[in-house]
Amino acid sequence: MPSSVAIRRARPAELRVVLDLLADLGRPCRESSPATRRAAGGILERDDTEVLLAERDGEVVGLACLLLLPRLGHASPEARLLDLIVTPETRATGVGRALVAAATDRAAAAGCHLLRLECGHHRGGAKLFYRELGFESRGEDWQLPLPSRLPPGVR
Repeated sequence: MPSSVAIRRARPAELRVVLDLLADLGRPCRESSPATRRAAGGILERDDTEVLLAERDGEVVGLACLLLLPRLGHASPEARLLDLIVTPETRATGVGRALVAAATDRAAAAGCHLLRLECGHHRGGAKLFYRELGFESRGEDWQLPLPSRLPPGVR
């Protein structure tokens, strides 16, 4: 049986660990520019964002990034789970569940009315995991890369 998982907030000095976990998910972070590293480091220090690390036996084995956002039409904020990463060797061992539970607890303590996340179409295992935790698919994710490539006259 795997040992227990400890969840804690990432410290600014752990930026490299955070970026390496993101790179393992396929994000272009491992060889990031100084500007990207500064931006990521700034996120670790924001009041409206928590980067949580999961540790097992003294090793970081997962990450969750939680953002709190005010919403028009709601008296309470919305929480967004921007990233959820578990190292391949510790998947299906409770790390992801512990991270989501910690994010859910923090969102509830902040008075949020909803916890939202995005999941890529190709991540079938992740979608099943989220459904098992009670998440519901409520729509589609629409993106417009910037600078915008809108047709002339639309701006």
